[in-house]
Amino acid sequence: MTVKFVTHTLNTGDITVMGQVSNVATVQGSKISRIGAVEGHEQENPAAIHVNFQISNNPEDLLVWMLGLADAIEIGLHLVAMGIEDQPSPHIEEVRDRLSQLVSELDRSLQVFH
Repeated sequence: MTVKFVTHTLNTGDITVMGQVSNVATVQGSKISRIGAVEGHEQENPAAIHVNFQISNNPEDLLVWMLGLADAIEIGLHLVAMGIEDQPSPHIEEVRDRLSQLVSELDRSLQVFH
């Protein structure tokens, strides 16, 4: 059995993560992965997208955010829409081009396993 697995480096600025008011950490994205179906068991993986964050004040500790595909799409679309709101048209076009490029790269990477 083969697991389809694609990983990209993720370089973000500081992101604040909060559980409760007294439980706040600053993290930076370090890696994002897409884990696909296992051959012969093609059901949807409930945690197909993994986003790794390194905790700033303790880099050997990781925080991993795991999402299903539908949730990744829904959250991703809202984040992109909010991120480009009030941006000039050339910047929005850059975001569209980058998104198209990322989807093409992922598609090529996953086809290697077919």
